[in-house]
Amino acid sequence: MPRSAIVTDPVFLKHEPGPYHPESPQRLKTLLDLAGEVAGGAGYELLPLRAAVQEELELCHGAGYIDLVRSTSEHNRFALDGDTVTCRDSFGVALMAVGGFLQLLDAVAASEYANGFTMVRPPGHHALRDRAMGFCLFNTVAIGARYLQKAHGAGRVAIVDWDVHHGNGSQDAFYDDPSVLFLSTHQYPYYPGTGALEDVGRGKGEGYTVNVPLPAGCGDAEYLAVFREIIVPAIERYEPDWLLVSAGFDSHRDDPLAAMGVTERGFGVMADALLELARKHAGGRIAFLLEGGYDLSALRNSVATVLDRMQAEEAARLEPGGERIAPRIREVLQMHEKYW
Repeated sequence: MPRSAIVTDPVFLKHEPGPYHPESPQRLKTLLDLAGEVAGGAGYELLPLRAAVQEELELCHGAGYIDLVRSTSEHNRFALDGDTVTCRDSFGVALMAVGGFLQLLDAVAASEYANGFTMVRPPGHHALRDRAMGFCLFNTVAIGARYLQKAHGAGRVAIVDWDVHHGNGSQDAFYDDPSVLFLSTHQYPYYPGTGALEDVGRGKGEGYTVNVPLPAGCGDAEYLAVFREIIVPAIERYEPDWLLVSAGFDSHRDDPLAAMGVTERGFGVMADALLELARKHAGGRIAFLLEGGYDLSALRNSVATVLDRMQAEEAARLEPGGERIAPRIREVLQMHEKYW
């Protein structure tokens, strides 16, 4: 099987939002150790980084906002909002996070790798066009989707966001755009308060935003039911040229910032389903991007499971189950039946 690319680097340890902040450098330290172990074996290779440039950031962010984030380099600490704190190195690190993801997309587009996983920080899916929030400075996955359209002629891109928090920034970037299908599973109601069932897109983009708000306590059975009944059929109908995955692992049962019950196996089966869809519809073109995940052991083990599935030759089956959320699944299906 062709190799899988891994993008990570010690530079991402330099973003330091504070000694008690949950989005700590230790998150990346544990993944750097994992990447070093995995890349030493067959099938995986570390991909060099590059920094994103202004033009690439402006695919999803305003110039004035980019200047604001750049200006934080002049301060030892700067709070862009109550949760999103920078240090002098944060702007430069964020450029490398975006650029590293774009570097991966270029490599997969050139068929140099079968797929890849970008393990970077800060995360990105909460970042709005002109506002930082939720630990996020620049919306890496949204920039990646626009970059694929501009640099590689992608007609249809699907973004699947399985982070426990709704990716409000990613939704906002494509809310009126049918060229990007945005699908999100998230604990609801919960931070940031967006991602209601009724949020389906606007104008030409109506029907191309699929939110699956879930009650606390959902685990593997419920998430896999959502994938089986909603995520997979929606992507099958959309037939994307690319799949991008906002892979947050804070829906893990051990994560301290949420109240879900997903295990490593659950993340692996979800990854399997998306990898299979990519092979079927997108020439295998799929890229995973780290978002949340704040229990270090759970984060490491879950990412390791996804990496393993990226090199697997057979996908695990989405088995029956998840009766607890059958009413919510029916609600989502009814909301979208006129679009699908």
